[in-house]
Amino acid sequence: MCIIIKYIKIIMTDLERKRFLAKIARLYYLEGLTQQTIANKLNISRTKVSRYLTRAKKEKIVEIHISYPLEDFSSMEYQIENKYGIRECIIVDDLENDEAIIMSMGDRLNDIFERILGDGSYIGIGWGHSLRELSKYINIMDKNDIKVVPMIGGLGKTGTGVHTNSVAKSIADRVGGISYMIHSPAVMDSRKVKEIIEKDSNVKEIMDMSGKIDTALIGMSDLGHDSTLIKTGSFMSEDFEYLKGLGVVGDVNLIFIDSEGRHVPNRIDERIVRIPLERLKQIKNVIGVAFGKRKLEILLAALRGQLINILFTDKKTAKDMIKAE
Repeated sequence: MCIIIKYIKIIMTDLERKRFLAKIARLYYLEGLTQQTIANKLNISRTKVSRYLTRAKKEKIVEIHISYPLEDFSSMEYQIENKYGIRECIIVDDLENDEAIIMSMGDRLNDIFERILGDGSYIGIGWGHSLRELSKYINIMDKNDIKVVPMIGGLGKTGTGVHTNSVAKSIADRVGGISYMIHSPAVMDSRKVKEIIEKDSNVKEIMDMSGKIDTALIGMSDLGHDSTLIKTGSFMSEDFEYLKGLGVVGDVNLIFIDSEGRHVPNRIDERIVRIPLERLKQIKNVIGVAFGKRKLEILLAALRGQLINILFTDKKTAKDMIKAE
């Protein structure tokens, strides 16, 4: 009799757990509450809300169906992989807006992460709007002890979510790992200040830890007037004009490069806190995310310089890449 009672209790506990997952999913997906609002409402942490939403998907309590037209991009992906000598190219369809494109990329990125990440892996993270948005759609929970490390000092304000530390924490929350913080801006006022900062124990620890990174996720910035770099307040239009005069087309993790992907020495470099180009090139898997006409030039430069070896882009950008000389 006691055994039967215990068995019933287990069933009821599981049922209540699923009801709780369904409640959180309803608040988030149907009522449109933010994760923080749900956390406050239910007296739990935002991290737990994120994990419960992930669990609801895995247990099929939530099933998201997007009716995008199916198209096979394998031929285009193969052409780009061969043309630029990279390991993998992942192309998603041209969708109605950037958010839909990034959401589609998120599904494919999860597949990549499931395959290349192992227990105890170190993920290096850049910064930027695209990475912040992409981090919302990362959902892998079956890896253990994942460590997420910023590869550059802070750009942007920490409250915006674009800041390096914010992106790293967001991704760590989504993979059930831990993130590290770098207590330093990316761009210092002078070379002397940078040299002092690099001796700080926290910054030194992060830079040393970057040698353990086996997978990096980075964005690329152009030097146009709409560049997110300008919006951070760390650069002015005069800085961009100076860099353009040197032949710079954009940056990869604040490494300024020319159209062939070669690093262009400049006076701003001596003020930047980030991992060096040589260390970036030693990382086994460097995943670059870029799409749109504005990003084409810097994307091609990063590929020619072999600064990335796994590419995420959209169909239109891929077509332009195939046509490019």
